[in-house]
Amino acid sequence: MVRKEIAFYKTVQNRYGLPLDSRNAWTKLDWIVWTATLTESREDFATFIEPVCRFLQESPSRVPLTDWYWTTDAKQAGFQARPVVGGVFIKMLADDEVRRVWQTRSYGRSDVSCERESSVP
Repeated sequence: MVRKEIAFYKTVQNRYGLPLDSRNAWTKLDWIVWTATLTESREDFATFIEPVCRFLQESPSRVPLTDWYWTTDAKQAGFQARPVVGGVFIKMLADDEVRRVWQTRSYGRSDVSCERESSVP
């Protein structure tokens, strides 16, 4: 099912990214990155990320990072500077090697789990 969805998404992209749905040409930045993370190849991942990079470089909206924008002209559609933009880091969590590198930097050891033990009995 994911492969079929990704294949379809590749056919409906605009210059600045993948529209969120067929009713409008806007998108959500974090949603595109999450979608790209579902791909199985670097080439397909790049297919979704390159328009996002183009949006970041060419957007005429000079605001703190917006996560809701138009895929046709790169203009901000609404939101800005929201915590959901943290979703752009999902690829790092999905990649075991990258996650281990950052986990090591964070905790000093790669064998440490990100989960904390509860002190509540």
